[in-house]
Amino acid sequence: MAPAVFTARATPTRLAHGRYLVENVASCFDCHSPHEYVNGEWLGKKGMKGAGQIFPSGLIHLPPGSEVVAPNITPDRETGIGSWTDAEIEEAIRGGVAKGGRPLFDLMPYWQFRVLSNEDVKSMIVYLRSLPPVHNALPTTKLPFPIHVDMHDAIVPPLARDASAELRRGWYLVRIAGCEDCHTPVLPNGKRLPSQMFGGGMEFSGPFGVAVSLNITPSAEGIGSWTEAMFSRTLRTGRVDGTGRKLSPIMPFHSYKNLKEADIRAIYAYLRTVPPIASK
Repeated sequence: MAPAVFTARATPTRLAHGRYLVENVASCFDCHSPHEYVNGEWLGKKGMKGAGQIFPSGLIHLPPGSEVVAPNITPDRETGIGSWTDAEIEEAIRGGVAKGGRPLFDLMPYWQFRVLSNEDVKSMIVYLRSLPPVHNALPTTKLPFPIHVDMHDAIVPPLARDASAELRRGWYLVRIAGCEDCHTPVLPNGKRLPSQMFGGGMEFSGPFGVAVSLNITPSAEGIGSWTEAMFSRTLRTGRVDGTGRKLSPIMPFHSYKNLKEADIRAIYAYLRTVPPIASK
C-alpha cells in the first residue's frame, strides 16, 4: 500500500497554533529573517519576515570557508517555498532534506523537530503559507565539506520513562526551542558535549558584542535558586529577575515573552530535572 500523502489543510485553529509554534516556541524567524542592531535590540528587518538571510560572521560557529544561508520560507514561488508541496516542507522540517533532495546544514534543527507531532507540523505549514510572500533570492549554503547530522548521533536531552505529562510537555518544548543547542558548550570541531548539556558557555559575537550562554541547569551556578516566577519573568522581560541585568539580544526573549504560562511552567519543571552542572 502506498504511504498516505502528507497534507496540511488550512483551518483557523491550525493557523493560530502554527503562529504560536513558529513565532514563539521554535523562533523560526530568528534564523530565517535578516536582522539589524537598533538601540540595543537585535531586530528583524521590517517587511522581511521569513525572507531568509546569510548568517553574519561570528554569530554561529562555522568551519573556515563556510557561508551558511537560512532560506526564504515565505510563500514566494520563485525564491521561497511557494512551489513546495506540504510533504516537501514537512521533509525539510523533520527530515533535513530540501526540495529536490538537497541535505540541509545541521544548523537547521531537523533532528530536534523530528519529535514534532503531525498536527504541529501541519499547523506550522499552514501558518508559513499565510505569510506575505517576499521575493528574496539567496545563494545556497556553501561548506568545505558535507555536514549533516546522523540522527543516531544527535544529542537528545534525557527524559525519565515515568515522567509526568507536564515534564513530557517541557521536554517537547525544550526540543522544539533548541535550548540545548545554545546552552551546551561546543568543542573546536563543532561537536557538543553531552556531559555538559545545558551548562552554558557558548559564545556569540555580533553588533551586540560578545555574549555567552547561561548555565540553565539546577545547580548553584545555574538556575538552581530561581523560582518558577523568576524564570517566567526573566523569559518575558529579557532581564535576569531580581538583578535587572539585561540578557543579550541574541537570546530570543522577544519570542518567549508570548509563551503560554503553562508552557513556561512545563519548561521550568523539566529543566529542574536535568543533571546539575557546576560551571559559571
